Amino acid sequence: ITLCVDSDNTDLEEFKYLNQVANNIKEFVSEGRNLLIYSKTCGNGKTSWSIKIAQSFIEKVWAEDISKCRVLFISVPRFLLALKENITQKSEYVEKIKQRLSVADLVIWDDIGAKAGSEYEINHLLSYIDGRIALGKSNIFTSNLGEDALYAALGDRLASRICHMSQVVEFRGSDKRIYTQYSKN
Repeated sequence: ITLCVDSDNTDLEEFKYLNQVANNIKEFVSEGRNLLIYSKTCGNGKTSWSIKIAQSFIEKVWAEDISKCRVLFISVPRFLLALKENITQKSEYVEKIKQRLSVADLVIWDDIGAKAGSEYEINHLLSYIDGRIALGKSNIFTSNLGEDALYAALGDRLASRICHMSQVVEFRGSDKRIYTQYSKN
């Protein structure tokens, strides 16, 4: 994954910090630390950084225990939709996620807050995230919402856990997808 800062070096310090996290990811995970990467701008590297950090972790631990679930990537909007559908028709996807949530060393909760969740959905997210935090498991959250908007979208209990139990990194750079599209032509 190629990640670059804007020409004016917006987010340079944030990229440096995330690179340190990636380089020291085994320690980060063993300490059960959490990270919130957010930006009000879409396409400026939040998900790419979470994947880069996860890849770094996998590279460092892949040979240690191949039977163990190391990293779990959850698209929160997709997961919430599947949770709702799971009420009437059991979903293999939801069951696999639920089985792996408590054992995965690192879970990426991508696009949290992107979809307004019902009380049912938010309570499930709270239960899963709170359970992981209680077990000392690491999480990376990505969002297009800042702290106030996360509180409005997720409620006080869940937003508090995410915002106050995580190192918070805010990107202010531009949408990189535009550059990617033009560079392919």
